[in-house]
Amino acid sequence: MSTLSSLRRRKPAKEGKERTRCGWVASQVVLFNSRRKWGLLYSLATVAGLLCVPGVIQGMASDPDIFRVIQTTAPLPAISLLIATGMYILNDLVDADLDKANGKKRPIPSGQVSKKQAAVFIVSTSGLAIILSAVTLNGISLLLVMPMMAIGIMYSAPRIALMDRFIVKTLSISAFYAICALLGITSTYGIELALENPVAPVYSMTLLGIMIFISSTLNDLGDIDGDRAGKRRTIPVVIGAKATIRLLVLLATGMIATSLATYESIGPISVALSSLFALLVISRLKKIGDGVARLDAEVIRIQHKRIFPLHMLLQLLLVVSAVIVI
Repeated sequence: MSTLSSLRRRKPAKEGKERTRCGWVASQVVLFNSRRKWGLLYSLATVAGLLCVPGVIQGMASDPDIFRVIQTTAPLPAISLLIATGMYILNDLVDADLDKANGKKRPIPSGQVSKKQAAVFIVSTSGLAIILSAVTLNGISLLLVMPMMAIGIMYSAPRIALMDRFIVKTLSISAFYAICALLGITSTYGIELALENPVAPVYSMTLLGIMIFISSTLNDLGDIDGDRAGKRRTIPVVIGAKATIRLLVLLATGMIATSLATYESIGPISVALSSLFALLVISRLKKIGDGVARLDAEVIRIQHKRIFPLHMLLQLLLVVSAVIVI
Protein backbone atom coordinates (compact mmCIF):
# COMPACT_ATOMS: atom_id res chain seq x y z
CA MET A 1 0.00 0.00 0.00
CA SER A 2 2.75 2.41 0.94
CA THR A 3 4.71 1.46 -2.21
CA LEU A 4 1.69 2.17 -4.41
CA SER A 5 1.22 5.54 -2.73
CA SER A 6 4.84 6.49 -3.28
CA LEU A 7 4.60 5.57 -6.98
CA ARG A 8 1.53 7.75 -7.34
CA ARG A 9 3.37 10.61 -5.74
CA ARG A 10 6.37 10.23 -8.04
CA LYS A 11 4.41 10.10 -11.29
CA PRO A 12 3.28 13.76 -11.37
CA ALA A 13 6.84 14.90 -10.62
CA LYS A 14 8.14 12.95 -13.60
CA GLU A 15 5.45 14.34 -15.88
CA GLY A 16 6.19 17.85 -14.67
CA LYS A 17 9.85 17.39 -15.52
CA GLU A 18 8.97 16.20 -19.01
CA ARG A 19 6.76 19.22 -19.57
CA THR A 20 9.65 21.60 -18.86
CA ARG A 21 11.84 20.12 -21.62
CA CYS A 22 11.29 21.77 -25.00
CA GLY A 23 11.09 19.98 -28.33
CA TRP A 24 13.78 20.63 -30.93
CA VAL A 25 12.03 23.43 -32.78
CA ALA A 26 10.71 25.07 -29.63
CA SER A 27 14.16 24.84 -28.03
CA GLN A 28 15.71 26.94 -30.82
CA VAL A 29 13.05 29.61 -30.35
CA VAL A 30 13.52 29.58 -26.57
CA LEU A 31 17.30 29.93 -26.91
CA PHE A 32 17.00 32.78 -29.40
CA ASN A 33 14.49 34.63 -27.23
CA SER A 34 16.67 34.21 -24.15
CA ARG A 35 19.44 36.26 -25.81
CA ARG A 36 17.39 38.20 -28.34
CA LYS A 37 17.76 41.59 -26.62
CA TRP A 38 21.55 41.56 -26.64
CA GLY A 39 21.68 39.99 -30.09
CA LEU A 40 19.60 42.87 -31.40
CA LEU A 41 21.95 45.33 -29.71
CA TYR A 42 24.91 43.98 -31.69
CA SER A 43 22.77 43.93 -34.81
CA LEU A 44 21.90 47.60 -34.33
CA ALA A 45 25.59 48.38 -33.85
CA THR A 46 26.03 47.13 -37.42
CA VAL A 47 23.17 49.36 -38.55
CA ALA A 48 24.82 52.30 -36.78
CA GLY A 49 28.11 51.45 -38.48
CA LEU A 50 26.40 51.27 -41.84
CA LEU A 51 24.88 54.74 -41.44
CA CYS A 52 27.51 56.54 -39.35
CA VAL A 53 29.82 57.29 -42.29
CA PRO A 54 29.01 60.76 -43.71
CA GLY A 55 27.57 60.49 -47.22
CA VAL A 56 26.68 56.79 -47.16
CA ILE A 57 22.93 57.43 -46.84
CA GLN A 58 23.00 59.62 -49.94
CA GLY A 59 25.00 56.94 -51.75
CA MET A 60 22.42 54.25 -51.08
CA ALA A 61 19.51 56.55 -51.87
CA SER A 62 20.99 57.55 -55.24
CA ASP A 63 21.66 53.97 -56.36
CA PRO A 64 19.04 53.06 -59.00
CA ASP A 65 19.55 49.33 -58.39
CA ILE A 66 17.43 48.79 -55.25
CA PHE A 67 18.08 45.05 -55.34
CA ARG A 68 21.82 45.67 -55.14
CA VAL A 69 21.30 47.94 -52.14
CA ILE A 70 19.30 45.23 -50.39
CA GLN A 71 21.75 42.46 -51.29
CA THR A 72 24.82 44.28 -50.01
CA THR A 73 23.38 45.84 -46.85
CA ALA A 74 20.35 43.93 -45.56
CA PRO A 75 22.27 40.76 -44.56
CA LEU A 76 24.81 42.66 -42.45
CA PRO A 77 22.67 43.30 -39.32
CA ALA A 78 21.36 39.73 -39.53
CA ILE A 79 24.94 38.41 -39.56
CA SER A 80 25.76 40.24 -36.33
CA LEU A 81 22.49 39.09 -34.76
CA LEU A 82 23.15 35.43 -35.57
CA ILE A 83 26.78 35.38 -34.47
CA ALA A 84 26.08 37.31 -31.25
CA THR A 85 23.15 35.14 -30.16
CA GLY A 86 25.07 31.98 -31.03
CA MET A 87 28.09 33.06 -29.03
CA TYR A 88 25.93 34.10 -26.08
CA ILE A 89 24.36 30.63 -26.06
CA LEU A 90 27.83 29.07 -26.22
CA ASN A 91 28.73 31.09 -23.14
CA ASP A 92 25.52 29.99 -21.42
CA LEU A 93 26.38 26.38 -22.24
CA VAL A 94 29.83 26.65 -20.68
CA ASP A 95 28.54 28.73 -17.76
CA ALA A 96 25.48 26.62 -16.90
CA ASP A 97 26.69 25.69 -13.39
CA LEU A 98 27.97 29.18 -12.60
CA ASP A 99 24.70 30.73 -13.78
CA LYS A 100 22.92 28.52 -11.25
CA ALA A 101 25.21 29.82 -8.52
CA ASN A 102 24.53 33.41 -9.60
CA GLY A 103 20.77 32.80 -9.50
CA LYS A 104 20.22 33.30 -13.24
CA LYS A 105 17.21 31.45 -14.64
CA ARG A 106 18.30 30.66 -18.16
CA PRO A 107 17.08 27.83 -20.44
CA ILE A 108 20.16 25.58 -20.18
CA PRO A 109 20.83 25.53 -16.41
CA SER A 110 17.10 25.32 -15.71
CA GLY A 111 16.80 22.17 -17.83
CA GLN A 112 14.29 23.72 -20.20
CA VAL A 113 16.73 23.14 -23.07
CA SER A 114 19.26 20.32 -23.38
CA LYS A 115 22.96 20.80 -24.12
CA LYS A 116 22.55 19.02 -27.47
CA GLN A 117 19.81 21.44 -28.46
CA ALA A 118 22.05 24.36 -27.48
CA ALA A 119 24.90 22.93 -29.59
CA VAL A 120 22.58 22.68 -32.61
CA PHE A 121 21.59 26.33 -32.11
CA ILE A 122 25.24 27.46 -32.03
CA VAL A 123 26.19 25.55 -35.18
CA SER A 124 23.03 26.66 -37.02
CA THR A 125 23.42 30.38 -36.28
CA SER A 126 27.11 30.34 -37.20
CA GLY A 127 26.48 28.49 -40.44
CA LEU A 128 23.65 30.80 -41.46
CA ALA A 129 25.82 33.85 -40.70
CA ILE A 130 28.51 32.55 -43.08
CA ILE A 131 25.91 31.94 -45.80
CA LEU A 132 24.51 35.47 -45.43
CA SER A 133 27.98 37.02 -45.59
CA ALA A 134 28.56 35.17 -48.86
CA VAL A 135 25.25 36.51 -50.20
CA THR A 136 26.56 40.09 -49.94
CA LEU A 137 29.27 39.25 -52.51
CA ASN A 138 31.55 41.46 -50.41
CA GLY A 139 34.87 39.84 -49.50
CA ILE A 140 35.38 42.23 -46.58
CA SER A 141 32.07 41.28 -45.01
CA LEU A 142 32.96 37.59 -45.28
CA LEU A 143 36.41 38.28 -43.87
CA LEU A 144 35.06 40.11 -40.80
CA VAL A 145 32.85 37.15 -39.89
CA MET A 146 35.98 35.15 -39.03
CA PRO A 147 37.34 37.35 -36.19
CA MET A 148 33.80 37.80 -34.86
CA MET A 149 33.39 34.04 -34.54
CA ALA A 150 36.94 33.62 -33.24
CA ILE A 151 36.35 36.10 -30.41
CA GLY A 152 33.04 34.43 -29.55
CA ILE A 153 34.61 30.97 -29.40
CA MET A 154 37.76 32.03 -27.52
CA TYR A 155 35.63 33.93 -25.02
CA SER A 156 34.04 30.71 -23.74
CA ALA A 157 36.37 27.92 -24.88
CA PRO A 158 37.56 26.14 -21.67
CA ARG A 159 41.30 26.12 -22.45
CA ILE A 160 41.44 29.72 -23.67
CA ALA A 161 38.51 31.20 -21.73
CA LEU A 162 38.92 34.92 -22.34
CA MET A 163 35.97 35.34 -19.98
CA ASP A 164 38.23 34.28 -17.08
CA ARG A 165 41.04 36.73 -17.83
CA PHE A 166 41.36 40.09 -16.12
CA ILE A 167 40.49 43.02 -18.44
CA VAL A 168 40.93 40.78 -21.52
CA LYS A 169 37.38 39.53 -20.95
CA THR A 170 35.83 42.98 -21.24
CA LEU A 171 38.18 44.12 -23.98
CA SER A 172 37.19 41.11 -26.10
CA ILE A 173 33.51 42.07 -25.76
CA SER A 174 34.35 45.65 -26.76
CA ALA A 175 36.34 44.38 -29.75
CA PHE A 176 33.46 42.17 -30.88
CA TYR A 177 31.02 45.09 -30.61
CA ALA A 178 33.37 47.37 -32.54
CA ILE A 179 33.75 44.76 -35.30
CA CYS A 180 29.95 44.59 -35.56
CA ALA A 181 30.00 48.32 -36.28
CA LEU A 182 32.94 47.86 -38.66
CA LEU A 183 30.91 45.26 -40.56
CA GLY A 184 28.45 48.03 -41.39
CA ILE A 185 31.15 50.64 -42.02
CA THR A 186 32.94 48.45 -44.57
CA SER A 187 29.83 47.74 -46.62
CA THR A 188 29.99 48.28 -50.36
CA TYR A 189 28.66 51.81 -49.87
CA GLY A 190 30.72 52.81 -46.86
CA ILE A 191 34.24 51.51 -47.45
CA GLU A 192 35.39 54.19 -49.88
CA LEU A 193 33.85 57.01 -47.85
CA ALA A 194 35.38 55.59 -44.67
CA LEU A 195 38.82 55.56 -46.25
CA GLU A 196 38.37 59.18 -47.34
CA ASN A 197 37.38 60.27 -43.82
CA PRO A 198 38.62 57.58 -41.38
CA VAL A 199 38.24 59.77 -38.29
CA ALA A 200 34.43 59.59 -38.26
CA PRO A 201 34.17 55.76 -38.29
CA VAL A 202 37.03 55.37 -35.81
CA TYR A 203 35.32 57.89 -33.54
CA SER A 204 32.06 55.91 -33.76
CA MET A 205 33.75 52.57 -33.05
CA THR A 206 35.62 54.05 -30.08
CA LEU A 207 32.48 55.41 -28.43
CA LEU A 208 30.60 52.15 -29.03
CA GLY A 209 33.52 50.17 -27.60
CA ILE A 210 33.70 52.31 -24.47
CA MET A 211 29.97 52.03 -23.88
CA ILE A 212 29.85 48.24 -24.17
CA PHE A 213 32.92 48.04 -21.89
CA ILE A 214 31.00 50.02 -19.27
CA SER A 215 27.86 47.91 -19.65
CA SER A 216 29.72 44.59 -19.56
CA THR A 217 31.65 45.58 -16.44
CA LEU A 218 28.42 46.56 -14.69
CA ASN A 219 27.07 43.11 -15.50
CA ASP A 220 30.16 41.59 -13.87
CA LEU A 221 29.51 43.76 -10.83
CA GLY A 222 26.17 42.00 -10.36
CA ASP A 223 27.90 38.60 -10.61
CA ILE A 224 30.79 39.39 -8.29
CA ASP A 225 29.95 36.74 -5.67
CA GLY A 226 29.52 33.91 -8.16
CA ASP A 227 32.58 34.97 -10.18
CA ARG A 228 34.68 35.12 -7.03
CA ALA A 229 33.53 31.63 -6.08
CA GLY A 230 34.33 30.42 -9.60
CA LYS A 231 37.80 32.04 -9.40
CA ARG A 232 37.14 34.36 -12.30
CA ARG A 233 39.30 37.47 -12.44
CA THR A 234 36.75 40.01 -13.61
CA ILE A 235 37.41 43.70 -13.07
CA PRO A 236 35.07 43.98 -10.02
CA VAL A 237 36.61 40.86 -8.45
CA VAL A 238 40.17 42.14 -8.87
CA ILE A 239 39.85 45.85 -8.02
CA GLY A 240 36.65 45.89 -5.96
CA ALA A 241 33.20 47.37 -6.46
CA LYS A 242 33.92 51.00 -5.58
CA ALA A 243 37.09 51.16 -7.69
CA THR A 244 35.13 49.61 -10.58
CA ILE A 245 32.59 52.44 -10.52
CA ARG A 246 35.39 55.01 -10.48
CA LEU A 247 37.01 53.31 -13.47
CA LEU A 248 33.74 53.36 -15.41
CA VAL A 249 33.20 57.04 -14.66
CA LEU A 250 36.71 57.69 -16.00
CA LEU A 251 35.91 55.77 -19.18
CA ALA A 252 32.67 57.70 -19.67
CA THR A 253 34.69 60.90 -19.30
CA GLY A 254 36.94 59.51 -22.02
CA MET A 255 34.00 59.78 -24.42
CA ILE A 256 34.11 63.54 -23.97
CA ALA A 257 37.86 63.59 -24.50
CA THR A 258 37.51 61.50 -27.67
CA SER A 259 34.88 63.86 -29.04
CA LEU A 260 37.00 66.92 -28.34
CA ALA A 261 40.04 65.28 -29.96
CA THR A 262 38.08 64.71 -33.17
CA TYR A 263 36.36 68.11 -33.14
CA GLU A 264 37.53 69.19 -36.59
CA SER A 265 36.20 66.04 -38.27
CA ILE A 266 32.88 65.53 -36.47
CA GLY A 267 31.86 69.16 -35.85
CA PRO A 268 30.63 71.10 -32.78
CA ILE A 269 27.09 69.70 -32.71
CA SER A 270 28.38 66.11 -32.65
CA VAL A 271 30.79 67.00 -29.85
CA ALA A 272 27.95 68.56 -27.87
CA LEU A 273 25.67 65.53 -28.37
CA SER A 274 28.29 62.98 -27.40
CA SER A 275 29.38 65.05 -24.39
CA LEU A 276 25.80 65.30 -23.14
CA PHE A 277 25.45 61.55 -23.61
CA ALA A 278 28.63 60.93 -21.60
CA LEU A 279 27.31 63.13 -18.77
CA LEU A 280 24.08 61.09 -18.79
CA VAL A 281 26.10 57.87 -18.44
CA ILE A 282 28.16 59.38 -15.61
CA SER A 283 24.97 60.39 -13.82
CA ARG A 284 23.65 56.82 -14.08
CA LEU A 285 26.96 55.41 -12.82
CA LYS A 286 26.89 57.75 -9.84
CA LYS A 287 23.45 56.42 -8.88
CA ILE A 288 24.69 52.85 -9.13
CA GLY A 289 27.75 53.77 -7.09
CA ASP A 290 25.60 55.14 -4.27
CA GLY A 291 24.19 51.66 -3.62
CA VAL A 292 27.24 49.59 -4.51
CA ALA A 293 28.36 49.33 -0.88
CA ARG A 294 25.43 47.00 -0.23
CA LEU A 295 26.39 44.85 -3.25
CA ASP A 296 22.82 43.71 -3.76
CA ALA A 297 23.23 41.59 -6.90
CA GLU A 298 19.58 41.88 -7.91
CA VAL A 299 19.57 45.68 -7.56
CA ILE A 300 22.74 45.96 -9.62
CA ARG A 301 21.25 43.75 -12.35
CA ILE A 302 18.19 45.98 -12.50
CA GLN A 303 20.45 49.02 -12.89
CA HIS A 304 22.40 47.18 -15.59
CA LYS A 305 19.16 46.62 -17.53
CA ARG A 306 18.46 50.35 -17.33
CA ILE A 307 21.76 50.98 -19.10
CA PHE A 308 20.47 49.14 -22.18
CA PRO A 309 18.45 52.08 -23.63
CA LEU A 310 21.61 54.18 -23.47
CA HIS A 311 23.20 51.85 -26.03
CA MET A 312 20.33 52.58 -28.39
CA LEU A 313 20.63 56.31 -27.74
CA LEU A 314 24.34 56.30 -28.53
CA GLN A 315 23.78 54.47 -31.81
CA LEU A 316 21.14 57.02 -32.77
CA LEU A 317 23.43 59.93 -31.90
CA LEU A 318 26.22 58.51 -34.07
CA VAL A 319 23.89 58.28 -37.08
CA VAL A 320 22.57 61.80 -36.45
CA SER A 321 26.15 63.05 -36.15
CA ALA A 322 27.01 61.61 -39.57
CA VAL A 323 24.04 63.40 -41.11
CA ILE A 324 24.97 66.70 -39.46
CA VAL A 325 28.57 66.55 -40.72
CA ILE A 326 27.38 66.47 -44.35
